[in-house]
Amino acid sequence: MAPFEIDLRLRTLDELFNSLDPSPLVERDIDDAIEDYMIDFVQDAPHDAPLVLVLHLPAATLERLDAGVVEKSVVNYFSFLSDRQNRQLRLFMRESRRDALVGLIFLIACIAGSQAFRAFVPGVAGALVSEGLIIIGWVANWRPVSAFLYDWRPAREKARTYARLASLSLQLREDVRPAPSPFPV
Repeated sequence: MAPFEIDLRLRTLDELFNSLDPSPLVERDIDDAIEDYMIDFVQDAPHDAPLVLVLHLPAATLERLDAGVVEKSVVNYFSFLSDRQNRQLRLFMRESRRDALVGLIFLIACIAGSQAFRAFVPGVAGALVSEGLIIIGWVANWRPVSAFLYDWRPAREKARTYARLASLSLQLREDVRPAPSPFPV
């Protein structure tokens, strides 16, 4: 399959990176706006297409760059994000399992309380409190059920997107567009 290109036109390489990050090039963070742009672009890419980040830069800037170092920097950044997202997902699932255990114990206690209440308090009042305990037990389990059914999927998808971006290759191309005039025409 043909590679899916993410094109970025920059005046300098510094525009690619967070201006507040003083780290060496290989360890620098990508600028937030560019990161969001790349993530949005990848979500539109075919799932089996290899990704290529194409940086369009002025010729004078290209002469001073080592494409391998720039690619390593971008790959390192998205590898870090992928690893961090996977750790957060594992932590979320561990907390969800603990929540499910607490919810199950609470549900068992509510069912036992419901049965005991129904046995010792006959009539409508006993039935009302008994049913209320069962409802409370099930409602208390909504959070763990929601976590296992729905909440983990966006985090997994985000981790996959970061992993895809961590596997991209980089191309440097000369930006052949004329430089904008400082004076409006």
